[in-house]
Amino acid sequence: MPSSRFQLSRVMIVIIAMALVAGLGVAIATSRDAHSGASTTPTMAAAHPKAELPKYVAMGSSFASGPSSNKRGVNNCGRSDDNYPSRVAETMHYRLMDVTCAGSTTSEILAPSKRYHKPAQINAVTADTSLVTITSGGNDVGYIGRLGVQSCVNLAMSGLTPVHCNASRIPAPAPTPADFVKVEQNLIAIAREVHKRAPKARIVFVDYLPVVSAADIVCPGLPLAPWEVLEASVVADTLAGATARAARATGSTLVQASQAGKAHTVCSPEPWLQGFPGRPPYHPTTAGKAGVAKLVEDVLRPR
Repeated sequence: MPSSRFQLSRVMIVIIAMALVAGLGVAIATSRDAHSGASTTPTMAAAHPKAELPKYVAMGSSFASGPSSNKRGVNNCGRSDDNYPSRVAETMHYRLMDVTCAGSTTSEILAPSKRYHKPAQINAVTADTSLVTITSGGNDVGYIGRLGVQSCVNLAMSGLTPVHCNASRIPAPAPTPADFVKVEQNLIAIAREVHKRAPKARIVFVDYLPVVSAADIVCPGLPLAPWEVLEASVVADTLAGATARAARATGSTLVQASQAGKAHTVCSPEPWLQGFPGRPPYHPTTAGKAGVAKLVEDVLRPR
């Protein structure tokens, strides 16, 4: 019996010692975690990383929504998952609220769209918004719509009528100086409304890629007469000027896709826009979306 008791005592001592060592290890680990600020409890950022990212609201028309034939649009707005807002949000780590919509005008950013039955895009801007990008005004002056109809009519006159081409349509009248003044005023009003709703938000105006430059020679993807090419170049430059003035008037950042894109027009060796009859014609390609995204990212990065 004494021998059995002695063996039992030795076993108990070993067990107690192991428990003490284990407890000491836990205590040391806990002490280290507390000292370093680490925690085994998941933080909100770890559990919901997207919710902790700064909010980014993208507003504007199809040159922002990025419709393409191989990407499914969202809510009839032609919103693709590879448009420049999506690329910027992914690269720069923003939580994106994309309310861009193909066909929208500057007025439909501030007020509901009666044509598309969509709420005002500005409603997406809230006090916690950190970044807002705006690409708008092209539809106000019929920039791409007019080119599309002109191209369709010209092809029909030469004996070609592409699918989805209504050659009986008449091009809309060329935009007037008053039309561009209205665009500028509306863009200023949009920026001021953003400031009211989100005083700390950075506003970035991203202007339109040019379909042509004045020096372009007509190519197969650009069935326009020389005078139509010149007119399109003037419209693009005047629209870019209105956007630039709005940015200056409101202290906003300006991304000049209109300048960078002059090396990537439809007839260039590396176009950033679809030619005619592309799907959709005269709109950014995958390369164009990536190119504009990089321009935006460059101005957002700390210098």
